[in-house]
Amino acid sequence: MFKLYLALALLHILHCNGEICQRSKQPLEMIVLYESLCPDSKNYINNFWPVYRKYHQCINLTLVPYGKASPSSSAPFGHTCQHGDSECWGNRMQDCAIHSNLNQFDQMKFLKCQMKDFQLTVKKNFTCARALNIEDHVERCMRPSGRGNQLQTQSSIITNRYSFSEIPAIVYDGVFSVNLQRSSRMKVSQTLCNIMVKKNLLLPDDC
Repeated sequence: MFKLYLALALLHILHCNGEICQRSKQPLEMIVLYESLCPDSKNYINNFWPVYRKYHQCINLTLVPYGKASPSSSAPFGHTCQHGDSECWGNRMQDCAIHSNLNQFDQMKFLKCQMKDFQLTVKKNFTCARALNIEDHVERCMRPSGRGNQLQTQSSIITNRYSFSEIPAIVYDGVFSVNLQRSSRMKVSQTLCNIMVKKNLLLPDDC
């Protein structure tokens, strides 16, 4: 009986600290479609960050900074954006950072830093990139000869796969659900936890 209790207790601990997720062959595939100067995107990232820190080993995260932008050959950055040219610069800058040598956890760390104050983007500030030692990479990426515009084109392709009316839009396991959209934004922790319980990545008690 004691051995059974110990085994159950250990299983619960493994779920809670995320080690069970490391062994899982099917983590939650999650895509966040957002914009660099969107207030709703900022609020979501702020709310998602502590949840992601707790469950990041259960999630395969893809960050896509594009939103309701659209390609434009006449625009300064090759795209027009919902919140103007500054947002286009920010989307491209964040795409370059996301596609540097950062792992997914550090990508979110960068994004949380960059999105905390829109003036960092408006003033073309590289403080957050510098803090993670990717400033040189990001600056090279954003040059005319860099990958920035190519990355934004890739982000537009990913974004246009899904039909949504609001940004940020959250995609789980390749499916965008209108029914999940509101709860994903308003109840970030509970929604994610419930989804991961259904995938057997977490125990119900973890929620």
